[in-house]
Amino acid sequence: MAVLAGDGLLNYAYETAAKAFDKADGPEEIKRIARALQILAEKAGIYGMIGGQNGDLEAEEGKLPLTEELLLFIHEKKTAALIQAALMIGGVLAGASDTEIRSLEKAAYDIGIAFQIQDDILDVTGNEEILGKPIGSDEKNHKTTYVTLKGLEQSAKDVEEISKKAIEILARYDVGDRYLTNLTRFLIHRTH
Repeated sequence: MAVLAGDGLLNYAYETAAKAFDKADGPEEIKRIARALQILAEKAGIYGMIGGQNGDLEAEEGKLPLTEELLLFIHEKKTAALIQAALMIGGVLAGASDTEIRSLEKAAYDIGIAFQIQDDILDVTGNEEILGKPIGSDEKNHKTTYVTLKGLEQSAKDVEEISKKAIEILARYDVGDRYLTNLTRFLIHRTH
């Protein structure tokens, strides 16, 4: 049932997104909608979330040694890819240039990686009541994490540094209430 639910929700995302064609106002908007759907499919598919989950499973089963490179690949594909999809699709639909789309993709990569590193930190230092999940589960399961590879202090520094890179990029686009910038700042020091 869990697999079917996941399949159903993923397909429902495409079904919902494709309805945008019904409201398209001309050929340029149709092109942007088509590009947005391509991004969604790529970032959710085998070159994105599904591919990252596969890498994670293979590492957990011992089929692949979990190096820093593989861990960052897994974090990028499992988490950052969907953040990339959100920012890139927003940019595409707003008419951003290819250069701007690549910048948004990089900012989302940084946000996703920093989020996952902070998640690894919280598994060691977090409060179970605040997190809503058991802490220390990675160590109990002998799972290699960013903290395992780099230590707590370096991991915390990396979260801050990577997040600042994302904020620098977002500053070019995030005007008004600066929601994305403030959200990224929150993620640096989140406790849950």
